[in-house]
Amino acid sequence: MATQLEKEIREQPEAAARTLEQSRAPVEKLCADIRAHDIDYVMIAARGTSDHAGIYANYLLGAHNGLPVALATPSLFTFYKRPPRLRNVLVLGISQSGQSEDIVEVIREAKSQGALTAAITTDTASPIAKGADHCLQLATGVEKSVAASKTFTSSLALLAQLSVTLEGSKERRKSLDSLPGFMDKACALAAEAVPPRAERYRYMESCEQPIKSNY
Repeated sequence: MATQLEKEIREQPEAAARTLEQSRAPVEKLCADIRAHDIDYVMIAARGTSDHAGIYANYLLGAHNGLPVALATPSLFTFYKRPPRLRNVLVLGISQSGQSEDIVEVIREAKSQGALTAAITTDTASPIAKGADHCLQLATGVEKSVAASKTFTSSLALLAQLSVTLEGSKERRKSLDSLPGFMDKACALAAEAVPPRAERYRYMESCEQPIKSNY
């Protein structure tokens, strides 16, 4: 019987497809605002797996959109009360639940400074969504397992949607539209190939890999 985590892993292709479809118009509005505000760089506020999505955005937006990306230090906003200046900045908060108080505070301070703000979250009624100028929803449904799966990969897909739309590349758009299909194939391949290979290791109590050295 599949665990909750396994079920949610298998839901990734559909979740990514829904997210890409439903976010297209909101992302286009955000991109129009980015151009209107003459944005020079992006600051991302996130925690946990969402922080890893921010690292992906660092490479993605830098390589394809020429936008430097910095990961926020929330304690400057919350504990030290010494937030940096946020002129010509897009402040993007990524929070699956939208409830992270430190991320909400970063968004609040950014708006008070007149910065453009956006949120990536599953819950459009959450504090981070309500506090931001733009909300990009992760159309994943509820994720119950502790380890993030479909919300993480959908975050990556949504960030790719932002980059592709901002750049206006038809070739990258075509590739992005193919993503859910490739994800579905990967999940099917894993379901077929992994169980037979894993069976032989089910009673293993330890694993040691000999280290070979030429020194």
